[in-house]
Amino acid sequence: MRTLEISGSPRAMGQAHGEACRDLVHALYNRRIANAVEQARTYGGRTIDEAGLLSLSDRCVPMVQTFHPEGWDELCGIAEGAGLTPAQVWTMNALTDLRDVAAFADISPADGEGCSSFVVQADRTAQGRRFCGQTWDLSTDNMPHVLMVRRTPTDGPETLCLTTTGCLSLVGMNAYGVAVGTTNIRSYDSRLGVCYLDVIHKALTASTTASAQTIISEAPRAGAHYFFVLDASGAAVALECTAAQHEAVPVSYGAYIHCNHFLAPSLLELEVKGTPMASSHHRQARLTALLESASAPITPDDLMAFLSDREGGANAISRHDFAGISSNGAIIIEPTQGQLWAVHGPPDAGQWQRMTVQTGPYAGG
Repeated sequence: MRTLEISGSPRAMGQAHGEACRDLVHALYNRRIANAVEQARTYGGRTIDEAGLLSLSDRCVPMVQTFHPEGWDELCGIAEGAGLTPAQVWTMNALTDLRDVAAFADISPADGEGCSSFVVQADRTAQGRRFCGQTWDLSTDNMPHVLMVRRTPTDGPETLCLTTTGCLSLVGMNAYGVAVGTTNIRSYDSRLGVCYLDVIHKALTASTTASAQTIISEAPRAGAHYFFVLDASGAAVALECTAAQHEAVPVSYGAYIHCNHFLAPSLLELEVKGTPMASSHHRQARLTALLESASAPITPDDLMAFLSDREGGANAISRHDFAGISSNGAIIIEPTQGQLWAVHGPPDAGQWQRMTVQTGPYAGG
């Protein structure tokens, strides 16, 4: 697993990121533009080109700047370092949301992109170790762009995150011991707004689950996403969000599993019909069964094995280039101990690596 370590002001961190990954950032930008254009045409029945996507981005940028100025500064730094415009870099970060904004009838096949996530109490009671984590499934051609980024900002907590070249935080943990992750869902109320990486990047400045929950729930979101938050105190919440609505479920014991379909009854009418139900429901049931059948206490090795599960073929938790989709990586986080385990590529085929963040009331200073 490649790890990029950057420090300083948001702008300086972005510039270092862009310079270190310049060629890969350009390649990922081109791949993601092509993907968005194809998805809108094939599944949404709508035509949009690069200029159209950038026009949508231009209309979102003022909201991004207001929502999280530091995150926008870092994006501008990435653009400067990589030799792209800020709008291009934000478009690359916001692909999932922009696809839905451009064509909210955008429907992937049953084995399309998707992630399988969990928050779990190791001994299934309100005591003991707590973990969270997920697989991260997307186009196989994104595989060369996966990396861990350790950010040590001049002002704010250190973070360690799984993401892609040129992008903000996707799933990770900060020095307060707050962990945040996400899976993709789709709703009909997509709109102009901030993208999910903007939301996660800001949520990882929070010092508690409660404050991260406020950031996520109050964000002017462009599209639908599920978010989970777990902090070093053991407080956890599962947030199912459309663009304009959300439902929060506190997770106090046992396990909470979420893949790529809505669970909250109040939000079901907003779910885009035909979203990847076969894959998502299979993974939801399979991961639930694995966690429920495991002997207590559940260990990191157990969780690695569960995320490596291949049962179900194209619908498996760990996927190998089914219809152009793979598990590009996976992560398991234990905020209380300030440690995580990450793997590049399908979890059953890669080498898991343990990493740490020094956590505390404010380990960043």
